[in-house]
Formats: sequence, C-alpha cells, structure tokens
Amino acid sequence: MNLQAIAREWRHALFNQFPRIERLASRLYALVPGNLRLGKDFCTWLAFMETSEHWSLPELQGYQMTCLRRLLTSLKAHSPYYASLLAEVEINRIRELADFQNLVPSLPRSTFRDRYGQILSRDWRRMNRVKASTSGTTGQSLQFFHLTADNGREWAALCHQWRRVGYDPFHSIRAEFRGLTTSPSGVDIIPHSQMIRCSILDMNQSQIGFFGEQIRRAGVTYFHGYPSAVYLLARRIKEYGISFPQPKGILLASEMVYQWQLEDIKAVFPQARIFAHYGCAERCILAGWCETEPTYHVLPQYSLVEIDQDSSEILGTNLYNYINAFIRYRLTDTVIDPSWEPCPECHRPYVPRLKAIGGRTEDFLFSPRRGWIPPAIITFPFKGLRGIRETQIFQTKPEEITIHFIAEKNISAEVVDADRQTIAAGMQRLLGTDIHCRFVEVDEIPRSKSGKFKWVVSELTQPH
Repeated sequence: MNLQAIAREWRHALFNQFPRIERLASRLYALVPGNLRLGKDFCTWLAFMETSEHWSLPELQGYQMTCLRRLLTSLKAHSPYYASLLAEVEINRIRELADFQNLVPSLPRSTFRDRYGQILSRDWRRMNRVKASTSGTTGQSLQFFHLTADNGREWAALCHQWRRVGYDPFHSIRAEFRGLTTSPSGVDIIPHSQMIRCSILDMNQSQIGFFGEQIRRAGVTYFHGYPSAVYLLARRIKEYGISFPQPKGILLASEMVYQWQLEDIKAVFPQARIFAHYGCAERCILAGWCETEPTYHVLPQYSLVEIDQDSSEILGTNLYNYINAFIRYRLTDTVIDPSWEPCPECHRPYVPRLKAIGGRTEDFLFSPRRGWIPPAIITFPFKGLRGIRETQIFQTKPEEITIHFIAEKNISAEVVDADRQTIAAGMQRLLGTDIHCRFVEVDEIPRSKSGKFKWVVSELTQPH
C-alpha cells in the first residue's frame, strides 16, 4: 500500500471517530479558492474542453486518433490480452475510425469480465489508481480501476456540459438527490464540494420541509439527481402543497428521462433550466443535452463513440484508461435516431447526436415504510459481490421481494451465502426491516434477442 493510500485510510478512520473534526476541516477547505480546491487536473481539462468545443470536426477527430494510437501502443506493450490481439497490427497506420474498426474487434462485457486478468496492465500495481464499479442495473456489476488523476478530467467534463445551463463549478452550490446520506437527519452538508446531499428515502411531508430549509440555508442554486428522485420530490411537493426553494437549473443523471417525469418537474420548478446527461462508470461515453433542445451531444474529447449499424448499440472506447482498457466496449444500451452532423443550433462539433438513449426500463420497488424507491438507488447493495454473478429482482407484493441469482462457477457456498446476506442487509436498509428478501438460484436469466433483460420487475402499480 502506498503512502497516499495509508494517509487516506488514516484520515477516514480519524473522521469516523471524530465527525466534528471532519465538519470543521470541510468548512475550512471550502474557503480555499476554487482553482486550488478543484485542482490542476480539473482546471487544465476544463480549459481544454472550453477551447476545443470551437474546433472543427476534423480537428477533434484528429485529436481522438492521436489519443487512440497512444493508448493502443501502451496496451500492446503492457496488456497480455492486447499484446496478443494487436500483435500483427501496425498502430501508426490507424489514421481514421474505419481503420480502427477493421483492425480491432469489439469487446462484449462478458469478455471483459472473463478475460479481466489478461486485459489488466502488467504495471497496474505501480499505477496510482482508484477502484470503480458499474451500477449493477444489468444485474451484473463489474469492478475495475481508473487512474486517480483521471477524476479531474471526469469532473471537468461534467461541469463543461453543465455550463450550458449556467452552472459555475467555482461558485454554484448544488443539492444532490442521488444517493444515501450518512447523517440521521437525511441531509449531509459537504461545504468543500459546494453541495448538500438529501436522502431520497423517506420523502414524507416533514422531511421535504426540512430539505427546503437546508437548501435555503446553504444557498443552493442547482439540483442534481436521478430523474426518478427529482420527479418524486416534485410530486410530493405538489401533493403536500409545500413552498419549496426554486433552483436556477436541474441536472438529471444516471437514468433514462421520461416525458411524464419532466411534466411534473417543470410544473413544480417552472423557472429551472433542465439538463440531462448520459454516461457510464467505465467512462466510455459522456453525452449531454444541447441548451437549445433535449438532444444528446456526445463529448468527443472524452471518449471515442461508435454506433453499431445493425443493432443501434453503443460502442465506446475510453481513451485514457491504461490500466484495464475498454476498447470498442459494447455498452448494451441503444440509441434512437443518431446523427453524425454537428448541431445546427449550438454549432459544436460534438457527434454523434442522439435523439434518445434506449436503455433498460426498470420498475420502481415499493416499501410499505418508505414508499417508492427509484431503481438507480437499488443498485447499491449489489456492488462488490464476489460469488453472485447476475441477479434479477421481482416484486409481487409490498412486503416481499424475490431475487433470482446466478452464482459464479467454482465458487464456495460460503462466499455465495455471504453475498446473499450483503444483499439482504442492503435491501432492508433501503426498503425497511419489514421487507423479506427471498433468494432463488437459477441456471440462467431469460434475455431478449439483444441479450438484455429487465433487472427490476414489479407487478405492483407503478408511481407514474
């Protein structure tokens, strides 16, 4: 373990034992000027994206090819999987997308999982890295690494898109509705990140009133959250007749956005500019709405994106992950009505443009204690499993859920049982202790012709 990792663990243990020290340190850190607080990597990447959005399309495509050749050269030297795959490939001859497509095959998620040890760079232990995982909405969470320095680029890319609706990463303050909180009050105050986080569980009248008080006190100007969570917030505000702070903008993420959600959100927050973005934990694509219409513009400085002409499936290449590369990686999500021409309204050379993302349409789960639980938050108990490979969730009555699962081959029953206990404990944390979790081991989970399946299936009447 390196010194930075030891320091992080020590700091985490100290703050857990003395939370007042953490709050004080957080408030002091918030006083640091934004460019120092956000870091050199963030500022460099943000400046680059702000400049390069005015480049021509050929200039951006040339930049992508330069990054791609650099990445493939490194993988050929350090990744056993790609050393074999690229053995006969003259990387310097890859000058355009068609060359890349002809020489390098696509990478299904199953291959990445099964060949992970060979895909991993031989130098991975010497790299400054952070662990990451997919959300699990495929019923199959993946674990992998990103370079630590890449976090600045990730945040810069998001803020570059959010600027289309006025968000200022150095001054804007946001309220997040996209996860769990550590505070029993249901609100975490995080001054150094210029945000507060509001729990999306227990959205009753008194709790929403408390959210409003904290949002006013913090000076929040933007809401950021799952579309399903912001929709439920808006719906409860309308039902209860609560006077709630009005944001300048609402930033939607992590889920598909439906028209029926937007109608309720706009009715309750009529002055807010609404922006949605689409991305993935593998960092193979990032796309955000244009400020002129709800059409996704793919960010070409971030990754290299292709659309399978036969299936309309998204293939993404992370141009910056040298540890466990995602090359022509199949995301299983599909697109509707893609265009390869720059936007005639904003004129950015950001292609492809996507009318809509055809991802999975999961159901909500219902808790007698907490009401409707958005699908994105249900993924938390399913991350980091060691013995269970795939899952599918069913709900036929309010007090019970059934989880079908496929266990990894050649794994011990003790490891699988530990995963089941982890899932059950996590689901009871989300849904309440009066929910019963029933597990059924299966040999396979039925899929559509595209290989997809619905992860959360409910027979209860849904909130929309």
